[in-house]
Amino acid sequence: MRFSSQGKQLSLDIFRSSLSSLDKSNRWVQLGDSLPWDEIERLYNSRLNNGKRGAGNKPARMIIGSLIIKHKMNLSDEETILMIQENPYMQYFLGLSEFTDKPIFDPSLFVSIRKRLGVSDFNDMSVSLLQMQVEKAKTEKGKDTDNDDSDAIYTSSNEQEHQGSLKVDATCCDAEVRYPTDIDLLHDGCKVIHRYTYKLCTNFNLPLPPGNYSSARKAYLEVIKRKKKSKSLLRKGKSQLLTYLIRNVRGFINLIAVNGTHLLNSLKHNERKTIGAILKMYHQQEEMFKSGCRSCPDRIVSIFQPHIRPIVRGKSKSSTEFGAKIGASIVNGYTFLDHHSWDSYNESADLTLQIELYRKRFGFLPRRIYADKIYMNKENRRLMKELGIQMMGKPLGRPPKISQSKEAKEESAKTVGQRNEIEATFGTGKRIYRANNIRAKLPQTAECWTAMCFFVKNVMKFLREFLYDLFSEIILCLNLKRDTRIISPPRKFILCGENYEGIIQ
Repeated sequence: MRFSSQGKQLSLDIFRSSLSSLDKSNRWVQLGDSLPWDEIERLYNSRLNNGKRGAGNKPARMIIGSLIIKHKMNLSDEETILMIQENPYMQYFLGLSEFTDKPIFDPSLFVSIRKRLGVSDFNDMSVSLLQMQVEKAKTEKGKDTDNDDSDAIYTSSNEQEHQGSLKVDATCCDAEVRYPTDIDLLHDGCKVIHRYTYKLCTNFNLPLPPGNYSSARKAYLEVIKRKKKSKSLLRKGKSQLLTYLIRNVRGFINLIAVNGTHLLNSLKHNERKTIGAILKMYHQQEEMFKSGCRSCPDRIVSIFQPHIRPIVRGKSKSSTEFGAKIGASIVNGYTFLDHHSWDSYNESADLTLQIELYRKRFGFLPRRIYADKIYMNKENRRLMKELGIQMMGKPLGRPPKISQSKEAKEESAKTVGQRNEIEATFGTGKRIYRANNIRAKLPQTAECWTAMCFFVKNVMKFLREFLYDLFSEIILCLNLKRDTRIISPPRKFILCGENYEGIIQ
């Protein structure tokens, strides 16, 4: 049997004419038609400063939409532009009226966007999504402001002092760095200093000063290739690499001192920053080597990203993580990043900030707070009591001698289960949206990258709620038409590659 495809292939001219005829059931089409682009445009334009000079900016729908595609599909900057260039549905999502096979913008613009946007901007966009969903649900389902659901928020127009629930916790968003060892750091310092010295001598036709990188490389390989590394072998290798590194640094400094500081100014900004990180790293390693300790304040674990610090978490997989520590909160299923820090800190101090941000975003205080026991210290309990907020956690002190009733145990288990939502949010953000593999190199771009991972999660939550409302309307029409038993729509869907299982009955 032969298969003939004549007359079955679609022409590219179909897409070139107009994108309005695309299938409306496609996820990118539905998302493009449902997101509050006007509010996102207003928030994005407030970050710009090109009213009197410079070229006009790209539309916010194109910029934010490209970031959503990038983090939803886990693509690089270049692959994101190529994917949009090939997909008409994504171009419709970005607001284009006709299909084009040309790049919408250069991939390097992503770096400028990440420098421009911050955590607060994505939190404001998430608030607009949540408010749009709440208003739509209130209008379509007839919810009034006297609803007894204490875990939901509605609007701030009813002047109630407490509404909704707040779930808080903290985690670490790992940066993409090699696991830091002292041997590797010292070898990287020797290699980079040698590279910069060779670059300056080549550009200015200067004789190359005597260096020790070949000896440093030999000492490094002698240690790193051993299958079993004893303490004496590691200490000997560190001693040799410290000596070779300081010799290379002195040779580089002498080259600058003899030939003028214009040599140093010819290096790029990030290269000069790396040199400063190497010098600080050397002094830290020398101090730890002499004292025999294994830690120091503000320890550098990467000379290319000196802002990263070790975060001791005590997890079973790895006791220490390397990246930013974030304090997050969940309201009605939407995640907000309240605190982003490159230094380790006690997350219990975030609760006051998170309560104030909740009041600023929604106009009232939360009725309940679900948090881990580290948040439920005496100071935070006193604060929540003064504000009239219900504490949903284990009480302080020893357990009572009289065993709890069955109802009390069930209520306690229910409270723990409701708090697990934020734990699941961290798992989804890391496994699906790669919040545990932040690949931006600068502190401000890495902060934007982290916020974008959780904002895309909020966007997909918004789309699921939109589809649920759509299916509810369809099933309601079917029930009215057939006049049969009421069929309830599922709360879960198979959507965008995520594990949301369920079917329409």
